[in-house]
Amino acid sequence: MKPIISVNTKKFERYLKEQNFSTQELLDIRGAGARVIINNQRTLVPKASTATQQSINSHIIEATATRVEDEVGAETLYAPYIEYGTGIYAEAGDGRKGGWRYKDTKGNWHFTLGMKPQPFIRPSIEGSNGKEVMSALTAAFELTIAGKKNG
Repeated sequence: MKPIISVNTKKFERYLKEQNFSTQELLDIRGAGARVIINNQRTLVPKASTATQQSINSHIIEATATRVEDEVGAETLYAPYIEYGTGIYAEAGDGRKGGWRYKDTKGNWHFTLGMKPQPFIRPSIEGSNGKEVMSALTAAFELTIAGKKNG
């Protein structure tokens, strides 16, 4: 249940080929955007979810001289439940109906109808946060180009 952003990058990839960036240069540019997304997600995740907050990271899926595919997000198994909610509160009505009982770590039983969504992944790249990511990528891109011209 990961959010996916798809952008047509054919013209941009053609430009990258013309610039003759190394894979490392592209990784450095990508890193600037990934750091902003990671910081946004760590700020937005509910404070009670310390393990999820600390697990937010970035992983390179693919890296070539014209393409870097990156995955940024939380690595805890329950992160999707925080993002999309559970039970009767789950987005798109996908949760369990009627509630359920569970035992906490102290051995006490509880009944719940679920948990409301507390999105932190999607908002980390939307609106002003998305603009912040693009600004970081643009600045890193411009620095890399300037370095190539001066180097």
